[in-house]
Amino acid sequence: MEIVYKDNQFKIKGKTGILYSKANGVLIESLDGNTSKELKGAGEYEVSGISVIGVKTEEGTVFVYEVDSLRICNLDGLTKKLTDTKLSQIGDIDILLVPVTSETIEMTQQLESYYIIPLGYKTEEELGKFLKESGLVVEKMNKFSIKKEELIEDSTAQIIVLST
Repeated sequence: MEIVYKDNQFKIKGKTGILYSKANGVLIESLDGNTSKELKGAGEYEVSGISVIGVKTEEGTVFVYEVDSLRICNLDGLTKKLTDTKLSQIGDIDILLVPVTSETIEMTQQLESYYIIPLGYKTEEELGKFLKESGLVVEKMNKFSIKKEELIEDSTAQIIVLST
């Protein structure tokens, strides 16, 4: 699976399809381009071998994607910590996509993941402050590629900054 961040959206390419995280939803396309489906709001969906769970919060919908057996949670648009009920609905996460806000560090601690990918920062200074406050190892790259079997249990989270 590979993740690229461009034009304020993530493109997540798996073995069976491509998922685009959009401002208020998700677009999934089959690799051959013959099938596509746009998803908005809470619910459980499966398109082209990609599972999506939309969890309703007071600020909107948190999306959890399962691509190639990796679970990815997109917290875009959230500014408040999640309740215990919402956390249990979201479940275990491998990769966390988070907005760069002052509350983000607390949210990343709520949802422990192997990798954290920041989004929505307006300046390098804003990103730098977030990275410093996190205290985590940071790696910058154009695209992030990983397989489920490459995850190392009990490893410390790492921040991946994708160039836009």
